[in-house]
Amino acid sequence: MTAKSELSTTADRMSFRRFVLAGIATFLGLAMTWVVMTAKSAPEAGAPPERPSPMVSVFTAEPATHQLLVASQGTIEAKHRVSLVAQVAGKVASISERFADGAFFSAGDVLLTIEEDDYTFALARAQSAKAAAEQRLAEERGRALQAEREWRELGSVEANDLFLRKPQLHAAELAVVAAQADVDAAQLALERTIIRAPFDGRIQATDADIGQFVATGSRLAQIYGRDALEVRLPLSNSQLSLLPDAILTSETGLVGLKADFNISLGGKEWTWQAPIVRVEAEVDRRTRVTNIIAEFPAQLPGIPALTPGMFVQASIQGAAIEGVVVVSNDAVSPDGHVLAIDEESRLKRVPIQVISRRSNEVFVSGLRSGELVVSELNNAMFPGLAVKPQQTNTEVN
Repeated sequence: MTAKSELSTTADRMSFRRFVLAGIATFLGLAMTWVVMTAKSAPEAGAPPERPSPMVSVFTAEPATHQLLVASQGTIEAKHRVSLVAQVAGKVASISERFADGAFFSAGDVLLTIEEDDYTFALARAQSAKAAAEQRLAEERGRALQAEREWRELGSVEANDLFLRKPQLHAAELAVVAAQADVDAAQLALERTIIRAPFDGRIQATDADIGQFVATGSRLAQIYGRDALEVRLPLSNSQLSLLPDAILTSETGLVGLKADFNISLGGKEWTWQAPIVRVEAEVDRRTRVTNIIAEFPAQLPGIPALTPGMFVQASIQGAAIEGVVVVSNDAVSPDGHVLAIDEESRLKRVPIQVISRRSNEVFVSGLRSGELVVSELNNAMFPGLAVKPQQTNTEVN
């Protein structure tokens, strides 16, 4: 055998060995894979592990009788507000220092005067006309007496009224009465040149000044009285239902009802109490609310002077309502229900009736005594969810 043949035989043997080794390695890999796959335990059948129940804060509902406060607000207005007008025409001759925007005045104070010359002349002419009428009356009386004497001298029993000048005498008497009326009218017009305050009050705005000509009926100023102010408090139907029944059914039901008012002035809070005196005669057609009216003086002890235009908050003592639970606003859903805990410690939906709201408090009815109610709702809560209740004191008593 030649050397070349020996080398070819050796190469063939080595190639065969590599093939055999590769086959053995592949077989061993497959065997090990089969062992691993068959040795893995099959999954156990059964329910998945339960998640821990979330903890929620709850409180015990205790329905009770509550006398609710009905909240409202309004703007202070003057009870008596009038326009001061000129009753005679003329040029404004003088004005008082009290005749200015915001100035105070008392009843009878002279606020301004109108030139009186024309009215003085008119009075003089009326007095002259009266004197002439009185003269004619005196003359007519003398003629009547003379006529009566002449009639007696004739010896007639019945006298003629025209001959006795009775119609002429009556006309002369009425002429004196008319002349006196003209004097009184001229005197009254002269007095009206002096514009006086009709009551104690304050000037809201002036519309005339010295030297200005004003016509009869022209507005000189807008004034209001200081004796009483009032506030109209709008109430909806639901708010009216919280008030005592007598207010809605009795003509005198408002007697004794009062409102507590609050106002902020100069960074300070001021409060006072005032009676409700009447209800407006009709419901507002636009807003469908009823306005009740409270009245109080402009100057109250310990409170700065109140003026029209000030905004005030008010609360009115309502009727006593049974079966009410006070909860926080966080415990009530937007559609008007709360979540409570059932016997299996699961959440359940409980519909309620919202009676009134005040700040973060909600007055509701429809909850049973001893019922556990969730204090604060969130998006993760839903009916049927198992929970662990934690007692709190969220109900406000």
